[in-house]
Amino acid sequence: MSLQGYAVRHAVSLEYEAEATHVIWSEFEAAAPEVARLGAERLLRTGLAIVATIRRDGTPRIDPVEPFFSHGHLLLGMMRSQKAFDLLRDPRCLLHNPISDPNGSEGEFKLRGRAIAVGDAGLWGGYRQAYAERWKARPPEGFPFRVFSLNIEHAALIRWDIEKSEMIIGLWSPAHGVTETRRKYP
Repeated sequence: MSLQGYAVRHAVSLEYEAEATHVIWSEFEAAAPEVARLGAERLLRTGLAIVATIRRDGTPRIDPVEPFFSHGHLLLGMMRSQKAFDLLRDPRCLLHNPISDPNGSEGEFKLRGRAIAVGDAGLWGGYRQAYAERWKARPPEGFPFRVFSLNIEHAALIRWDIEKSEMIIGLWSPAHGVTETRRKYP
């Protein structure tokens, strides 16, 4: 069936799987080492990522965040911010590396999962140590207000082979492992 030249397909449920399997970074790294390595490179290249959270009214919010790796976890530290309050209320989120090159040469890395508030003193200390190592200075007193560990449900790594005009899509989930597909573009 078509509608003014557009193909119309039956609706697909977009309901989030509440019982989906989530893993910490080290488990993801063990299950998909190459995807994790390339993803970490993209996250650490600028030291920033974009996090998408869900506002109280259900609309999305996107904000920058600094990702750090410590004790096998991917950690996100935040001041008293709306994104932190969003995650405390609803931990579902998406993390994406920043993109600044329109031809896609940087590649894209996306993680979907749940940001779990960290209460463990060792993880807090690991976050503060990773912060100090990256910025060659101690974190400001009282920073961060919150630390979250990203429990990963799904990963996507998108790369471009400009010479072959191909988009290479690597996907990972605990249920399906790593899959890769190639698509011609444009």
